[in-house]
Amino acid sequence: MKNRLFRAIIVSLVWVIFQSATASYIHGNSIGQLIANHLPLGGLFFLTVLVLVVNPILRTIDDQSGFSVSELVIIWTMISAASAVPGYGMMEFLFPILVAPIHFAAPQNQWKEVLFPHLPEWLYVSDSSAVNSFYIGEAAVPWQVWFQPAGFWISTSLILSFIVICWSVIIRKQWVERERYPFPLVQIPNMMIDQHPSRIFNRILSNRFLWIGFMIALVIHLFRGLHRYWPVIPHLQISYGFGHLITERPWVALVQGWPLWGRIYLAVIGVTYFLQLDVSFSLWFFFLFYKLQEVSMSAFSIQGISTQHQVMGADLVLIGFLIWMGRRHLKQVLDVAVGRFSDQVNNNEAMSYRWAVIGIIIGCVAFIVMLCFVGMSLLVAIAFLLLMWMMITVTCWMVANAGMLLVNVGIAPFSFLTTFLGTRPLGRANLTLLGFDRSVVSHWSSESLMPYVMQSLRLSDQAPIHRRKLVPLIIASILIGVAVTCFSSLKFIYHQGAFNLERWVYNIGYHGLNKANSAIQNPYDPNLPAILSSGFGAAITGFLLYMRHRFLWWPFHPIGYIVGVTYAPCHLWFSTLLGWGIKILVLKFFGVGAYHRFRPMFLGLIIGEYFMSASWVFVGLFTRVSYWGLPH
Repeated sequence: MKNRLFRAIIVSLVWVIFQSATASYIHGNSIGQLIANHLPLGGLFFLTVLVLVVNPILRTIDDQSGFSVSELVIIWTMISAASAVPGYGMMEFLFPILVAPIHFAAPQNQWKEVLFPHLPEWLYVSDSSAVNSFYIGEAAVPWQVWFQPAGFWISTSLILSFIVICWSVIIRKQWVERERYPFPLVQIPNMMIDQHPSRIFNRILSNRFLWIGFMIALVIHLFRGLHRYWPVIPHLQISYGFGHLITERPWVALVQGWPLWGRIYLAVIGVTYFLQLDVSFSLWFFFLFYKLQEVSMSAFSIQGISTQHQVMGADLVLIGFLIWMGRRHLKQVLDVAVGRFSDQVNNNEAMSYRWAVIGIIIGCVAFIVMLCFVGMSLLVAIAFLLLMWMMITVTCWMVANAGMLLVNVGIAPFSFLTTFLGTRPLGRANLTLLGFDRSVVSHWSSESLMPYVMQSLRLSDQAPIHRRKLVPLIIASILIGVAVTCFSSLKFIYHQGAFNLERWVYNIGYHGLNKANSAIQNPYDPNLPAILSSGFGAAITGFLLYMRHRFLWWPFHPIGYIVGVTYAPCHLWFSTLLGWGIKILVLKFFGVGAYHRFRPMFLGLIIGEYFMSASWVFVGLFTRVSYWGLPH
């Protein structure tokens, strides 16, 4: 058993190192995305290769030599945890943010006079020659100028990651065993790793419907990829814009902002097939509901608020609801932590509740002390941590209930605090440091650690594995991922130059600091219309939560309203609508039995789209031709 565990760890680390070394390079060069979303592309591709290629070969040679379910769970857990590192989850925005103060400072914007007095010089890259080389390229990495700023912000991210791991351990039982959240994305690796003692492939992987779905996805993405190389090959159109059809006010609001855009993602259709009908219906229904609100605001010339303000209030109510639902469990956790109950009640957890609580306390204190050390006030540092915590928890709740590949949460610390407090009570130092909020956790929550950890803990239910082994492996994966990503990213950026890379990523640091600069130079009071809109969103969410938990016939799930109208639902709503419609038709005309028979086909759609998307990305490493096959 120890040899098998060691084998699984080595295999995992090989892929973790490869993924961490190449993911930022692939995205930075606009080749595609190696991680992409909450069902990590590289991880699922690697699992597919192990299950469909490596395991059959090993089991043909010796029936006992293939990777067991426990090994595959360990491999998936380690790769998933490391997937939060090189992309949006932690590292990709860090380096552009740290060079932004020097690179974008100009006499016109007065950053040096307004912002720099509130930033310790070691908190960002202050060497102008190192910053210029960062953007121009063809230079050696000046490691010494990066040590302090990168070390500080990476340390804060790692502390927050440790808090997230402890928090995931604490709430696992409440979400998995008591509230029984479906965790739709876990069904995909779970169906793949299941094994049959007398078969090379398990029952699902041997199913002809799975291979039909796989071939559909393979053919579509094969032709789309070949068209990128040889335009004479027909282009299969899978995205549709409606802007040319809607041009009159106020209906033009439908295609402005986050537009009414139809994109067919086979993986999203497949995931939607596994969702509860009220969840999938609500995801696309409330997107259109929000778009119609924008039409109404355009018709009556309502300004100063956005639908996102409703999401702020919705998120607050959701957090309150989750705490209320888990109050007994959280009390039991605290009782164990202070010694009122024996630790025996959490023998099945990945960490003792006592140590999880101690870890959260130490992590929170360390996180707040670090922020205060660089100039943030104590109250704002506490508020910042709580808002980050809320944002991470809401993200995980959405993934656990709806399998959302992409999530945008409405609790961005800067906008939340300035909306409810205005800018004057916060002060210049706090506003400046809040402009660095994406140095800790990205607001594009498509590669978040907490969903990865929670899904891995849920998947571990299917294997004879002691969960206490998982936390050290998760931490080790993250640390190795950070080291490899940091080294490889700076190497290729200084070699190629950020001017030659994905422009919006390497300009991201400008927006946060410019927002802080504008707030300081043009102070404003609390946004009363936005606060009222947040109250409206809170009331609607409270009503939806009450109705869902009181009446079984209620057709709406609050998740659709809480998601709002942002980048994520804009990309996902149309495929969600298609997946919902297909499931409705199957149930209505063929029955529940047919629904279960067709499940492998939709798993095949997911595996096929992921496999081909990853394959074209790897080809693009050599040809530099991009391919974007998944939500990202």
